[in-house]
Amino acid sequence: MLKAMPKPFYLLLLMVMSLFAGTASAQGIGMGMEDVPLRPSELKMLKRIEAADPSFRYGMRVKRYFRTHPTTKNRIPLRVEVIAPKTKGLFFGEYMSYSMVIDEPAGIVTYEFDAGTAHRGRGTIVVTPLDVVKTEFSCGLSSCATRVERNGRLLPERGN
Repeated sequence: MLKAMPKPFYLLLLMVMSLFAGTASAQGIGMGMEDVPLRPSELKMLKRIEAADPSFRYGMRVKRYFRTHPTTKNRIPLRVEVIAPKTKGLFFGEYMSYSMVIDEPAGIVTYEFDAGTAHRGRGTIVVTPLDVVKTEFSCGLSSCATRVERNGRLLPERGN
């Protein structure tokens, strides 16, 4: 049957099949991703961070990557990426790139942002029963700095 098809159609068919081969192989070994709203427990953790740091921003949806256990069929979480909203081509109307990964059971949020040469950086936020600790490394036009905040307050630098 393939010999009767015109050559351009045959090439197009091969291209489409190769595109779906990666998806099919990932599904075949029990891998997947879903775009879903934040879970209530994740939202609670992010709101707690926001209460300590009003400048903290996040989206309301996540890409949840998982592996399916071969026998129990339970989903084993691998990675949870928060989807940042985009306005006029910029995340939160300010950043050219912005990524955030949350590990709600461990109470850890990691993020990276880039608003161009003027402001870019990365950080980690750890949420414990008593504290929200934020460590951020960022750079501007002429310098870079590391900041550590505990419950929204900048911790003083310590010398050796």
